[in-house]
Amino acid sequence: MATLTPTLTLVSTDVFTDSLNLSVTDSLSVLGVSKRFTVVVDSSETELYTDGNLILAAADYTKSYVYFKNKSSTAAEIITLGVADNDGSGDDALETTNMSLGAGEFAFYPWDSSLDIVADAASGTPVLDVMVFQAAA
Repeated sequence: MATLTPTLTLVSTDVFTDSLNLSVTDSLSVLGVSKRFTVVVDSSETELYTDGNLILAAADYTKSYVYFKNKSSTAAEIITLGVADNDGSGDDALETTNMSLGAGEFAFYPWDSSLDIVADAASGTPVLDVMVFQAAA
């Protein structure tokens, strides 16, 4: 079993009337699949599952911790992450948005792996950095 130690630090002197200085950390047990890869998210795809914008398939994982980063430096290349085809219509379009990552933005969060994660780009072909760490049972 491996251990993953995420730390988040938020510091600001002007976002609130008081200074903000917050740091939280945790120790996460990781067992099973751990992967790191990049994927080009193509804005021209309408069938997100069949045309290659399926990022993480729920069937391949149990509860996991995921990291995403939009590696683009172009403001218009926003990557939207969510789930698709949950209405049974067969169109495979992005139907539920979990988050949108602008150029350089990132996210790290626990994923219950109950639904596949797909991605779509607002424009262009930005690169998405992906890391997944399967949690210990």
